[in-house]
Amino acid sequence: METVIQNTITNHKIMLDQHCKAIVGNQEMLARMIHEFVREARHLSVNEIMEIIKDEHRFKWLNNENMIPSYGTVKFDMFCCVDLPQLNGTNKQIYLNIEIQNNIHPGYSLVTRGIAYVLRILTTQWGVEYDDKNYDRMKKVYSLWIMPQATKRKDGDVDVYKVKKERGRMEKKKTKKIMTRKNLL
Repeated sequence: METVIQNTITNHKIMLDQHCKAIVGNQEMLARMIHEFVREARHLSVNEIMEIIKDEHRFKWLNNENMIPSYGTVKFDMFCCVDLPQLNGTNKQIYLNIEIQNNIHPGYSLVTRGIAYVLRILTTQWGVEYDDKNYDRMKKVYSLWIMPQATKRKDGDVDVYKVKKERGRMEKKKTKKIMTRKNLL
């Protein structure tokens, strides 16, 4: 009986994962997520973003298997690159990773895993987008994690993590050394 229950739970999670991917992969849903969470797209309407998604020159689904020799392979749920027109007439290309996470307590920090995924995407841009002569060509990465089985208390919550510069000042400690005949000997 335990095997039947375990198989049912496993099949339920697989089915939930597949349904979530189908919903998120829908052009309108994807356009709404990009509009809401990608800063470089907020000035665009959902319909404009949908048109970008339909254009294979401005929107590309990328290989979702990320392999780094000696470090292993990670399989992203959904991974794409979007070329977004900006108000100043330029285009801004971003990488977007979307993960459906059914287990909200996998035994490790999901935040740490999310950061690791972003770093992998940045690292694999080496030699494609940037190199040691021009780090400024590195493209921004967004990683959205959807948790369909989050608790009711967290339903609808959005947590945002970002790299942010903070400036502070180091205080120099002033120490006075009293010179005495004893210290000099």
